[in-house]
Parts: sequence; structure tokens; C-alpha cells
Amino acid sequence: MQSNVIRAVVADDEELNLEILSKTIMSAGYEVSSFDDGDDALQYIKANPENVDIVILDKMMPRMSGIEVIKQLKSHPILKNIPVILQTGDVGVAQLKEGLDVGAYYYLSKPFDPSMLVSLVNAATRDCVKVHNTLKQLKKEKPITSLLKSGVFEIRTIEDAYKLTAALASHAIKPEEVNLGVGGLIVNAIEHGNLNIGYETKNTLLKNNMLQDEINKRLNMSENVNKYVKVIFENLGNKIHLLIEDCGGGFDWKRYMNFDPIRLTDLNGRGIASANLMHLDIMYSGSGNKVKCQFDVDAKILRL
Repeated sequence: MQSNVIRAVVADDEELNLEILSKTIMSAGYEVSSFDDGDDALQYIKANPENVDIVILDKMMPRMSGIEVIKQLKSHPILKNIPVILQTGDVGVAQLKEGLDVGAYYYLSKPFDPSMLVSLVNAATRDCVKVHNTLKQLKKEKPITSLLKSGVFEIRTIEDAYKLTAALASHAIKPEEVNLGVGGLIVNAIEHGNLNIGYETKNTLLKNNMLQDEINKRLNMSENVNKYVKVIFENLGNKIHLLIEDCGGGFDWKRYMNFDPIRLTDLNGRGIASANLMHLDIMYSGSGNKVKCQFDVDAKILRL
């Protein structure tokens, strides 16, 4: 991300829908490059990898479908971290699994509500910024964390969660995936566990772009100032084990272990399912305020 203006690529073979999508996003302050074909959009993105921050695709297009575009993006070393919103009229279980398998975690259902489109783009953009920042942090932390064999961390803020996640993920064979998955678990422990921001409340806050303000307010409440998320880290040589524990009363974690088509177009609720999808061997215990996970260590780090 080279500038403060977010640049979006939009592809839809329906002329009217493409026009509405483009105008809606531009009115929200984004720069837009629009295409009526998935293949043309893909070629533009490959030719301009540093100038694309988010991609919005229609699932069904004649020459190249949205699914095929995503496959191409996810196999590219630079483009794989660009968040993609898939627009579809069908979010059934089979169609959902097809999209998730190739990395489509954001869905916009047809016909779409313009305000929901903007909220979804804003949410995906926030994730885009997090990815860029944490990838930089990964490179910075790697020499330090390679020396760490075990430790206990206590964190309060989302900023500290991102820093710690980057340090932990730097051990992994697939650091970007582990960063996303572990980060989702730790952030959930802060927001939901310690600060009691429930699912519906968070969705509303995201729609109104007020989540960070609410987090800051709750962090400063007297009942929360001494609440920490504890992360216990253990390097077993070929695997990293983590135990993440918050101060909350727990939740019905089973509901969120997999993506649910009913919740798919919501702005939140992807963290736990994403972590589970990335094979982190997640296991919640008790009421749900403790979660264990593990991931494979990069052999190169073992030789440092």
C-alpha cells in the first residue's frame, strides 16, 4: 500500500451492476479500476501489483470466473494477501465451500445494499492494512523470536496483539497464514473475552466505523484496566504450542469453528473459522475462554 488512498479493482460482466459498484465505492473515497471481465481484471492486477489494495469480483463471469481469478491471485507471491470480496447470488453450503477453499472470506450477496458494500469494503481494507503492517513486523521480529524457547505474554490492546502475533508467526512455515489465524484468536480474546464486545455489537460497530473507539473506551473502564489476555508460548522444536486465555466468561465457540452461510455476509465472525481452516489444530476448553493451537516451525529457523 503506497498511498493513503485505497485502490480497488472491480470486475462484473453486468454493465449496470458494474457501474453501481464502481460509483458506490468511489463515493466512499476509494479509487476504482473497473472491468467487465475477470481475465482483464487479473491482467491489470498482475501488471500493477503495488497499486491494488482490494478486489471485488462477480462470481460468475463468462471468460474467467471470480473463483478462477482468486485462485490465480492466491498463487501469486505478492498478490496472495490482497483481500477479495466475492459477489454472488448463491451462498449455499456447497458454493460457500468452493469459495472458502480458494481463499474467499468476504461475500457480498446480490442484490446488494450500497451501505453494506461500503461497510464490507471498509472491513476488508482494515484487514489489508493489518496484513501489510504485520508482514513488516514479521521481518523485524524474526531474529529475536528465533531465540525464544518458551514464554508467557500478557497483553491488553489490539496493537500489542498484532505485534505479538507477528513475532509468534515468524517461526512458522506459512507465517502469513499463521499470522492471520493466531491473530484472529488473540483479537477475539481481547474484544469478546476481556471487553465483552459480543457478535451483534461488533457487527453494528463495524457498520458504523466505531469499533476502535468502542475498544478504546472499554479498555479505559475501571472494570477492564487490569484484564489481560495471557498467551503461553512453547517451542518444541518442530512445532509451536500456544495457549490463549482471556478473563471473560466464555462463549459458544462451536458455532464459530466453521463458516456459516447465514453469517457469511456479516462484517465479523471470521477469525476462529479462518484459524480452523488454516490447520492450526484449535481446541477450546471449559467455557471457551481458553484455546490451544499449534503450528509447524520453519526448519530454517531451527538452524539459526
